[in-house]
Amino acid sequence: MMPRSLELLAPAGDAAALQAALEAGADAVYFGLKLLNARRRAKNFSPEEFSQAVRTAHDRSARAYLTLNTDLTERELGQAARILEFARQCGVDAVLVRDPALLALRPEYPEMEFHFSTQSCPANGADVAAAAALGAGRVVLAREMTLDEITAASATPGVATEVFVQGALCYSVSGRCLLSSWIGGRSGNRGACTSPCRVPWSESETSTDTPFSMRDLTAIDRLTELQNAGVAALKIEGRLKNAAWVRRAVTLYRRALNGESGNELRAEAESLGDYTGRLLTADYLDGRRDRLTGLAEGRMSSPLPDHGVVSGEGQGEGGSDNPNSPHPNPFRAPTEGWSGEGTNYYDFTMTFEPKGIVCRCTCGPRTEEWTIPKTVVKRAHKAVSIGAFFERLERSAIDGLQLGLGETNDSNFLLVPRAVNALVGRIVAVVRRAQKSPEEFIRLDLPSEVRRRIEPVTPHAANRLALGQKPDRVRIEAWQAAAFLKHVQSQGLVVEGATLRRLPQLVELGKRTQVVIALPPVFFEEDIPEVRKLLTACKSHRLPVEVNSWGGWHLARAAGVTMEAGPGLPVLNSLAARKLGELGIRCVTLSPEADRRQFEAVTARCPVPCSLIVFGRPPLLTTRVQMPDRLLDVELSDRRGARLLGRRERGLTVFRPVEPFELRGSTNEKIRVKHLVVDLTGSPDPVADWNNVPLPGDRPFRFNYDRTLA
Repeated sequence: MMPRSLELLAPAGDAAALQAALEAGADAVYFGLKLLNARRRAKNFSPEEFSQAVRTAHDRSARAYLTLNTDLTERELGQAARILEFARQCGVDAVLVRDPALLALRPEYPEMEFHFSTQSCPANGADVAAAAALGAGRVVLAREMTLDEITAASATPGVATEVFVQGALCYSVSGRCLLSSWIGGRSGNRGACTSPCRVPWSESETSTDTPFSMRDLTAIDRLTELQNAGVAALKIEGRLKNAAWVRRAVTLYRRALNGESGNELRAEAESLGDYTGRLLTADYLDGRRDRLTGLAEGRMSSPLPDHGVVSGEGQGEGGSDNPNSPHPNPFRAPTEGWSGEGTNYYDFTMTFEPKGIVCRCTCGPRTEEWTIPKTVVKRAHKAVSIGAFFERLERSAIDGLQLGLGETNDSNFLLVPRAVNALVGRIVAVVRRAQKSPEEFIRLDLPSEVRRRIEPVTPHAANRLALGQKPDRVRIEAWQAAAFLKHVQSQGLVVEGATLRRLPQLVELGKRTQVVIALPPVFFEEDIPEVRKLLTACKSHRLPVEVNSWGGWHLARAAGVTMEAGPGLPVLNSLAARKLGELGIRCVTLSPEADRRQFEAVTARCPVPCSLIVFGRPPLLTTRVQMPDRLLDVELSDRRGARLLGRRERGLTVFRPVEPFELRGSTNEKIRVKHLVVDLTGSPDPVADWNNVPLPGDRPFRFNYDRTLA
């Protein structure tokens, strides 16, 4: 029998799932409020429900963890601080975080542990050491790590590690996915992913099925190895799964921790994935990274809806679920609508269960759920299929709001016209109630020091370059830098993919222009020695470096180099910028996901110099999955017109958009920064991209600038 000290951590998307997890033997539960967590499509908890949930967990001698693990906008800082204070008053044991702003508030909450979410992309021992230095009590490790890598990371003194053992997997490393945001303004880093990785993609006119759709995870027969690796907690993914599924999963892992083993446990673990129709895997633990994606490579029997989830899951704590829905994840370009930090879309799902059809509508922080009967249709010619009903919702807006996620597990079921009209009326009512809801759903007094930390500050004097002026920096790959400077004069270069072999050439370029060496956003244990050597050389040559991960920051600080922060440590609010500045970073990079209002808000208060990327093909997917060579360097597209090109970058596979986003033709005096950066990484012709500035009247794609970022 394994000792009980190995914590079993269970998801709770609602009160029923929480109760099921506790009754099945969970040592701890993690759950979120209706705002600011990486599972915004879960039912989640109102403040009153949350307070009761914490008490319920403690009555069962279980620990309660709050998920507050998203990027925060400037307008959300006050709400985030109030949520922290509310969590303290409720007696929460730990809070999962991603945004540096919350690290700035951590000293004011010594009663609670701060855990680094997997959204922070902790992928190596340096990342874990950084978390320890920043006061974290635990780190949720990246799911792509091997057992040896987990062992090395878990040996870091002063901090515990946690790993996922059951549930969905993401194709992209968590926290390193922009695909949903790029396609429809639905950011996985904000808890709003719509799982575009699960849909079919095509090469030219040839379907490649679902090359980004991962198998699910199970490590039911690897628990002893994980314990020997030094892991403190085992985490079950699934805050969008129903109470019955949570009960089965927790019961299964409790049995395993109590000493049971064998094929029966494995079979039961695999049955937990029946609702998706995907095979299960633990191959990452063994360093095997091929044949992990695509239903064509491992489809199981038909999905079992009674084992299913409430709705699909997005990138973040877990992967995407329910891809087999006959009506999967429709995207719609956002229109002008509700501009409170709610959003400009609503989600609606219909799930067939034995008791009836469960309907759920989510708009901003408001979620309402109701059940309608499975009525018998006598005149089919007048009936409306659920698939046609969703198409109707897609074509129409409700008070300016578009349908975001629309999902059902039976699109052929027929509804009578009066049932359709009743559904529309109910959805309209939910949307309008949400629009009338107060923006701050938690109101309480904050400690004076917390209030001081979140108060607006004066922007840094160096931030004086307005959007629309000439860019002063270029981001480029090391092998392209010298050739580029033969044709273009630039005040500064941020160089990606620099190596010790190329460093002498970059040092020479540094005599003509300022050169900053960018560290990779994702690297693993075996890469740390090379990163250290590169940092030592940069220190010797007085080259500043750009850090793009917490591990990169930790190693760069130890090397004593001058540091900037790149898009791998994105800033969406002024408190995050201030915290990075306090950590020795002289310039931060604004999140490329932000919309116009968010750029304006953060730059109006940014207390450190900042950079804004005004052109680029950002990495939309970054993965350790070994993709077939035939799918690299060829254009992949989906039914919504998204076009990707994949290639190998520093041992990983990275997919970038074929067409860039473009802000150089945009003018906004309210957005002022120190550097306007043209990102030519992944460009087929950097000089042409530099020179091809939009003309008046052009309407290029501007990423989320014209949207309201979800």
